[in-house]
Amino acid sequence: MSAKNLVSSKYLVNHDIPKDVIESLIDVSKRFFELQFEERSKYMPTDMRSPVRCGTSSNQNKDDVFCWRDFLKLSCQPLSDVLPLWPSSPLDQW
Repeated sequence: MSAKNLVSSKYLVNHDIPKDVIESLIDVSKRFFELQFEERSKYMPTDMRSPVRCGTSSNQNKDDVFCWRDFLKLSCQPLSDVLPLWPSSPLDQW
């Protein structure tokens, strides 16, 4: 089984977010992490307070790790300020 086929998420309950919105978010997130490392690395600043940040708990170029955590942080407040900073790929996202 390939790592990109594994999905582990925590779900909120009683949130009133439509199921199709959640499914779309999961789909776009998976496709973002399927992008080439060079594209994703544009969103890997060293500043942990950055409003847009992507990262992993392993070194994808060196480690042969079975279990790790990948993340994509997209701040939403104020949306008008941070939306231009969000990734532009995958093209049909957000």
